Amino acid sequence: MTSQKLYGILTFLDTLDTKLNLQKSLESIQNALNSLVNQPAATQYQSALASALSAFETAAGQLYDSITPSQFTEIEDMGGAEFFDPAIADRVKTSVQTNAMTPSVARDFVQDLATKRAEFLATVRAARQSLEKLGIKGSALQPGSADLAFLIPRNIFDNQLAAFAKELTFISRLMQDISEALTGKPEQAELEQLSSSTPAVALAASVSVIGAIAIVVNKFLEAWEKIEKIRKLRAELAEIGMDGVATDQLTERITTTIDEVVEEATELVLLKYPGSPARKNELANAVRQDTHRLFGQIERGLTVEFRAAPTKDTSTEDHKVLADIANLSRVIQFPEIAKEPMLLASGEILEGDIQTVKHTKKTTTHKTTASKKTVDKDEKPQNKE
Repeated sequence: MTSQKLYGILTFLDTLDTKLNLQKSLESIQNALNSLVNQPAATQYQSALASALSAFETAAGQLYDSITPSQFTEIEDMGGAEFFDPAIADRVKTSVQTNAMTPSVARDFVQDLATKRAEFLATVRAARQSLEKLGIKGSALQPGSADLAFLIPRNIFDNQLAAFAKELTFISRLMQDISEALTGKPEQAELEQLSSSTPAVALAASVSVIGAIAIVVNKFLEAWEKIEKIRKLRAELAEIGMDGVATDQLTERITTTIDEVVEEATELVLLKYPGSPARKNELANAVRQDTHRLFGQIERGLTVEFRAAPTKDTSTEDHKVLADIANLSRVIQFPEIAKEPMLLASGEILEGDIQTVKHTKKTTTHKTTASKKTVDKDEKPQNKE
């Protein structure tokens, strides 16, 4: 995690807690319970406890829509998961309800939680202030803009500089192909940040391009849930000795599911392409190849983070796209790295030469053809780069 990224998550936590009044609501519950311990029959304290619990439950419920999966992973790494888990309200409510006759037990539980949470927030704020004194701040999005970051695990390029350069080349090509498919003109993405621990490439691009990539990634991840279920079923059949035709059919279902998502993504991106039919066909092949390779990288651990800052003016052309990006960023969840990747072989990822595998439902025989076009001696290849 870069210092700028650390500053960003620290600022986010501090701002979110202040906005939702989580700590204040938790301390209100603590105070009400403390009063009930001293005067158990006092109705005013019972009412105060009910109001504080309700406020805390409402605030904690907003955590679901406020924290993205990637942000929660970062919070978890910092040791703050239990303090920003939406289930925190259920834990407090359960403690109060199960100890209705012994409010001192619930008070001690809430007091311990509130104390630990206050200490965590104090550490967050102190760390943020220290970074500010060192002149380190995060990059804030301007209203009406968006960006995205590709986080590339080192196992994808085996810590080889040349291989990493090819991954960057692919990302550039992906952005150019999708931008041309959307607008008719290839767009050069602008590098915002580059971190090195887990290489993260943060890019600025047009809202429409980032929105399209977010939708494409989300479609694949939705399909991946189905694929994981098929994989689990296939493994169970193999364990009981029923591998063969049954497992081959499930493997075929996985590959055809991927093919369908790739085709759907390609058609979506090219839906309003303004150029010539001939160029559209060329772009379709390029986007199809790019999408397949992107999905293969995700299977191996690549993640893509999206940020958007919608404007308050709902009449702007980009408002809906920005809102969609912001919404998707809160729900996109990437799978664990597959133990047996199916989409791309290691060499294909390093070299960038995707192979198109043709599948049929009647047979498990695969016909493999290289995706590179054969070029006549007298014909000059088109350079998409």
